Amino acid sequence: MGTVRLGVQPPTVSDIVAIADGAPVELDADARATVAASRAVVDRAIASGEPVYGLNRRLGAGRDDAVADDELAAFQRRTIANHRGGIGEPLTEREARAVVAARLAGFTRGGAGVRPELADAYAALLNAGVTPRIPSRGSVGAADLTALAEVAAVVTGAGTVLRDGGPVPAAEALEAAGLAPIELAPHEALAALSANALSVGVGSLAAVSARQLAEAADLVVALSLEAVGAHGPAGNLSPYTEAVAEARGGDGQRASARAIRAALAGSALESPDRTVSVQDPLAFRTAPQLHGALREAVARLRTELEVELAARSENPVVDIPSGRLVSGGNFQALPLALALENLRLALAHVAEASERRSAALSLALAPARREGRTRVPGLLLYAAADAVAEVRQLAAPATLGSSTLSGVEDHATYAPLALRLLQRSLALTADVLAIEALHAADLLGVLDTAPTGAGTRSLAEALAAALAADAAPAAALVAETTHLLLG
Repeated sequence: MGTVRLGVQPPTVSDIVAIADGAPVELDADARATVAASRAVVDRAIASGEPVYGLNRRLGAGRDDAVADDELAAFQRRTIANHRGGIGEPLTEREARAVVAARLAGFTRGGAGVRPELADAYAALLNAGVTPRIPSRGSVGAADLTALAEVAAVVTGAGTVLRDGGPVPAAEALEAAGLAPIELAPHEALAALSANALSVGVGSLAAVSARQLAEAADLVVALSLEAVGAHGPAGNLSPYTEAVAEARGGDGQRASARAIRAALAGSALESPDRTVSVQDPLAFRTAPQLHGALREAVARLRTELEVELAARSENPVVDIPSGRLVSGGNFQALPLALALENLRLALAHVAEASERRSAALSLALAPARREGRTRVPGLLLYAAADAVAEVRQLAAPATLGSSTLSGVEDHATYAPLALRLLQRSLALTADVLAIEALHAADLLGVLDTAPTGAGTRSLAEALAAALAADAAPAAALVAETTHLLLG
């Protein structure tokens, strides 16, 4: 796996995902120069004695209370300790690496004012495979403070790391990796915390998963069309034509229709002599519109993630050209939070339509089911309905749950909650699509018909093999199918 180099150009979602998946990382000379220039601004502020939030003034409601010079070192340690309030199951190793990668990338943008030594310490964690144990809950989305406190605690030797699924003291893990803990300089505690690196890092992983799911959804629809077309006068391909896509426009619809056409290229459904109904139910014929909306929601999320990856989100933010630290609110990433919300809503529509297609396939299977010739349990459709009901609930807004945490912290985006709900929605929608694919493959098996589409053939063969396993539990079938669809 190639090294990800962080430099002048903003990092991408793909960079964060690569690092999360184990790629080593390094800062190039330009990035290191930017970090050093940013720190120089902080050092000048220290020397001048000007009042700066989180530097020589306290945090939150104590924002105007001075921090004495001889207290600055202890203030860094207390800041990190006080923010380690996260709870819940820890992030996975992959997710935690994405968080560290996103925060390191933020340092290189020049708004944090940390020393190059601290940026190097974060890179060293990633390259040595020392992964902070980060509780999954505790951030309200006005900077992911509790999550990032755990990362800062590890580099200072005070936190815990993941090793073989369990927690290990950071000091022990650092020593084993040949790394030394670092003492935070003035301002670095707040700078380490002042970002939405959990929402951005783990959100990058979710964006990639969502893109894979959107592509899988098109393939599953194509397989279902082959199945209903083999069963009777259904599977009308006119809704997927370029003419229909261009009549409305929209990049998502065009891409979805194109993918479905490609999957069905060479299929018997394309035969001009075939008897076919003039229109299929909406769950079939509006798939390009529904899946197109999903594709566009994924694209919007990726755009907002890359805005955040390019941003200087810290408060106060270091402005290198003017040589000032400026108080602001760039940590309030509502556009990102709304993109996470929007994607959940799009998933709910896609899952609903998939469940309706499964219902149509299940009805077609009813005679064979009565004769004991089916492989898919009849009540697997109920599992799809159960999942869709939950996906609908998950589509409700999460970002309007803001509460006042202190007199000055009186609004938050709840982006991490929106992200957790999205992760659950993605998993459930994948199950629903897997159930549809299994019903389609079962119907094709009952009809003793092999799909002839360029993209559906290999999927149908893999599903037939899975269904041929004697007494395979439904949960195992769905899990295997999800793996086939998403990899």
